[in-house]
Amino acid sequence: MDKKAKHKKVLFIITKSVWAGASKYVHDLATGIPQLPQARLRAIVAGGGHGVMAEKIISAGVPYFEIKSFQRDINIFKDVFAFFEILFLLFRTKPDMVHVSSAKAGGVAGASILIYKLLTFNFQLSTVFTAHGWAFNEPRPKWQTALIKFFSKLTCLFYDKIICVSEYDYKTALKNKIAPLKKLVIIHNGIKPEDYNFLPKEKARRALEIPLGSFLVGSIGEFTKNKGQKFLIKAAKNQFLISNYQFLIIGFGENKEKLKSLIQNYNLRDKVFLIDNLPEAAKYLKAFDIFVLPSLKEGLPYVLLEAGLAGLPIIATNVGGVSEIVENNKTGLLVNAAKPEEIADAINKLIKNPNLRNELARAARQKILQEFSFGKMLDQTINLYKEK
Repeated sequence: MDKKAKHKKVLFIITKSVWAGASKYVHDLATGIPQLPQARLRAIVAGGGHGVMAEKIISAGVPYFEIKSFQRDINIFKDVFAFFEILFLLFRTKPDMVHVSSAKAGGVAGASILIYKLLTFNFQLSTVFTAHGWAFNEPRPKWQTALIKFFSKLTCLFYDKIICVSEYDYKTALKNKIAPLKKLVIIHNGIKPEDYNFLPKEKARRALEIPLGSFLVGSIGEFTKNKGQKFLIKAAKNQFLISNYQFLIIGFGENKEKLKSLIQNYNLRDKVFLIDNLPEAAKYLKAFDIFVLPSLKEGLPYVLLEAGLAGLPIIATNVGGVSEIVENNKTGLLVNAAKPEEIADAINKLIKNPNLRNELARAARQKILQEFSFGKMLDQTINLYKEK
């Protein structure tokens, strides 16, 4: 028998194939598995669209299937079509395990997996769901939060194991009875330093057309409400201890025009700049003097691991698993979410104290190298696969 045929097939499913935290997670696991032949696993990936993640998956030699009807927002007709696309894909690929990431994919794929099991009597099919930050932690009206909690509980019924990428998400799941204790496991996101080729500061600034002499506060993240960029823009209205400061926000997404309007309304066109769809944005991190993550909701953000690895002092909102990376006054500064004045105060604190900037940056990098390695994440995930 073909030796390769004995390998178990893991089908990864994700809602969007853009290059963001959850899709990077899927990419790293799917491309990391073949590097461990002793694990005897083969990866297959399916996702909505054919974006950057899909291109990277294919270039790595991992099979990729597009789920054409997948989209982030709820659309009953497209969700039904996505359900059948996934069901047909399960029959086509006949996986030994299905690992789903992101809330939307979790629900739709979970229903498809259940029907597939019933039609094939394959009740031994192993299923794993990774929650990249629970959606009910987003600021919403109470009725919406209650509804999302209900659907989160329903989603978790479809899976054997639920990976929480932070201790915060794990505790939140237990507190809200989203899934039983025996299903939940904490596996932190991890990164590979060798994957990053950060441009030197001067070269990065020239590429971004940022003056070498300015003090640059930067952020990278999808242009969505949850990333809280509007509060960083509002913080830019404050008085700072220096006059040659600028803000740069790199990202993509539906909120771009709203952010541009906010910049214009606050008359900050010469202070705050947006860059849309910059490929491999992380490699420009060293252009920043300070990195700010102003999110309203997070799981365990890759961008903080990347910013710390790049040697930047970090300011971040204390949401989700952020505090598991950023310890206040030790590996960065924590502020409350939706508080632009606190962001501004933290920026001034770091402007005033260059030694503190250096100390925080050094400590953050050391912590990330010691505690958030990809090798650790991959080993823990594969061990979880073996449990069933």
